[in-house]
Amino acid sequence: MKNVVMTAALAALVLSTGACSLQQQSAQQLNTTNANSRIYIGSLTCNVGGSTGYVLGSAKPLDCVFLGKDGVSTAQYTGTIDKVGIDIGYTKAVHTIWRVYSLGSDRGVTQIGGTYVGEQGTVAAGNQAGGNWIYGGPNAEIGMVSSGVIKDAGYNLATGVAAMTIRLKQ
Repeated sequence: MKNVVMTAALAALVLSTGACSLQQQSAQQLNTTNANSRIYIGSLTCNVGGSTGYVLGSAKPLDCVFLGKDGVSTAQYTGTIDKVGIDIGYTKAVHTIWRVYSLGSDRGVTQIGGTYVGEQGTVAAGNQAGGNWIYGGPNAEIGMVSSGVIKDAGYNLATGVAAMTIRLKQ
């Protein structure tokens, strides 16, 4: 029952925050925009490695920095994002920003490591547009949303399930 409630809360969160917005804001802009939110805890900015889709999936390395809602606290993370579903074509390395929400405990910048799963969909024909939402992390209490337009990303069509694992960089 708890998972159903958390999933419903995440779906409402995605819809209420404009997950399909085409304008990608900076981490600082996201923090300013969400300053009054009780559940927004910061932004995760990631350099995502390029890849070639093999029809049923792909895997990409991540190198990320989490900027806390206060705009000062930061932590570095590393990890991977794996996609299962339709993934045809290739993408160049890109830069993406995730809005991070805690649906449970208050989290510090070093407390978001873990495994996340959710939906993803992107289309790239030179520029890339799409959106992703994932859910998981410590105690399965964190939701992340990424959307926007990325210039010169490659040529690709991808839709399906995404799994992202991040860990604090030592």
